[in-house]
Amino acid sequence: QRMDLLAAYSSDEEQDTKPGGEQGEGGDGLAKKGSSVVIQDLAPAVDLSLESNPYYVKTDTKMVYHNPRVQDMWKPLSGPKHPDDINPLGVANNTYLGHIEKCAMNEFVFAEQFHTFNSYGYALNPSDNTNNMVGDVESHQKNKGRTVFSGSNGPKRKKVKIDPREWKKDAETPQLTEEQKDLIRQDRQRLRGHKKTVESANETTTFHGKIFRDYQDRTYMHMPHELKNGPPPDLKCYIPKKCVHTWGGHAKAVNRIEFFPKSGHLLLSGSMDHTAKLWSVHGKKTLLRTFSGHTGAVRDLNFNYDGSKFMTCSYDRYVKMWDTEYGKCISRHTSKRIPYCIRIHPSEEKQYQCLVGQGDKTIVQWDTRADEITQKYDEHLATVNTVTFADEGRRFISTSDDKKVLIWEYGIPVVMKHIAEPDMNSMPAVAVHPNGKWFIGQSLDNTIRVYTAGQRFKENYKKIFKGHLNAGYACQLGFSPDGKYVISGDGKGRCFFWDWKTTRCFKRLQCHDKVCIGAAWHPVHGSKVATCSWDGTIKYWD
Repeated sequence: QRMDLLAAYSSDEEQDTKPGGEQGEGGDGLAKKGSSVVIQDLAPAVDLSLESNPYYVKTDTKMVYHNPRVQDMWKPLSGPKHPDDINPLGVANNTYLGHIEKCAMNEFVFAEQFHTFNSYGYALNPSDNTNNMVGDVESHQKNKGRTVFSGSNGPKRKKVKIDPREWKKDAETPQLTEEQKDLIRQDRQRLRGHKKTVESANETTTFHGKIFRDYQDRTYMHMPHELKNGPPPDLKCYIPKKCVHTWGGHAKAVNRIEFFPKSGHLLLSGSMDHTAKLWSVHGKKTLLRTFSGHTGAVRDLNFNYDGSKFMTCSYDRYVKMWDTEYGKCISRHTSKRIPYCIRIHPSEEKQYQCLVGQGDKTIVQWDTRADEITQKYDEHLATVNTVTFADEGRRFISTSDDKKVLIWEYGIPVVMKHIAEPDMNSMPAVAVHPNGKWFIGQSLDNTIRVYTAGQRFKENYKKIFKGHLNAGYACQLGFSPDGKYVISGDGKGRCFFWDWKTTRCFKRLQCHDKVCIGAAWHPVHGSKVATCSWDGTIKYWD
């Protein structure tokens, strides 16, 4: 039976015949006889000539050995469009919401078009270099294409100039009565009183001793024999232990004290009672002379190199030079500014020159012989607190309320070194080490800062003296004659002694009831110290 079925299958219906009696060969696109299915070729037309092009680069190629042409690199995409692609630009989406195109644009141009679009609703098309606009067409026409940075939309008005004399012609000027004129005259006199000229007080002096000259015709200026040669080269200093004498001649607070140069047998003090007094340190320790000539508190004082003269500065805006022996006022000088510190040049040849730090942020150099200012140093930004000579008078150091330390060449108004740090504080007192290689400043953060004074002026961060309370007070500080100890006053009336090498505090002396504003070491006696306070007393310690 199977063989019969195979014989029946191989009939004439296996092959189709074409019209015209020709036998067909089964091919593409031809339907079988008696069948309704039509086979079509749906493959897209692809340019097969690309592979034969020498410039063609396949997508999986990682290295190109020739320079592709622009036409080959930027050919449009071929093939049918994806039905879900709704990008109107006709390019593929590189983000979820569309296509982002990079464009180099000036920051100002971008800001201008961005704010213009937010304000007016239109902006320039950044996709082309033409002036085509995108956005609100009506707003663009109404504003004539103006941007937010192109100025006002309306025409500019011309400013009408008004002559002030026109309304004055018709205005009636009232006449002042005699009473009104008297009031105006009194007001002018009152205002003129605020700008009154600085007048100096009459200088007087009082000798408080019994005999001005002794049987050898010597005055108090004569140096004792044991103090005449100054400090010995092998001087050793010791910290004092007790108070041996107290001077109490000032009526108000004592601001500054200073020993006589080299010998130290006299002590000079300046007070808020407008006077300066000279005290005897050797012998009976009495008051010798009072110098009166200021109408304000004495702020600072300074001896010259040999002690024959000294200068005082006061809040009455005057700087005066005095004769130490006879008490006569040699010269008086004023720049109509408050002087806060004064220093006479340390060299013998320039004893007529002095530096004065003032409240108008300047340092003036006075020539006391000609009574004129020969130089002015004006780099500080606030009141000048101290002026200190260094390097044998060739340079000087100035500090101010602007929290800066400036180093100057004497006679040259240009800053040689500028020291200013964010953590610095104002330094109202400065002292130079006896060897001249260091100087210290009384910082108002309850510390004493150390700086080098050689070729390079810089802070030594390894040496900082702490322990005392000086915030808000310009406490005087200094060194022992041998340079081993540092001394300073305190806001609670104490006197502190530190070791120079280790910065360790050796001793605290409760010297006064009020602020110990001044402290000075005797230049010859290595164990004696003088202190002054706002309680009006001066104490001598040994």
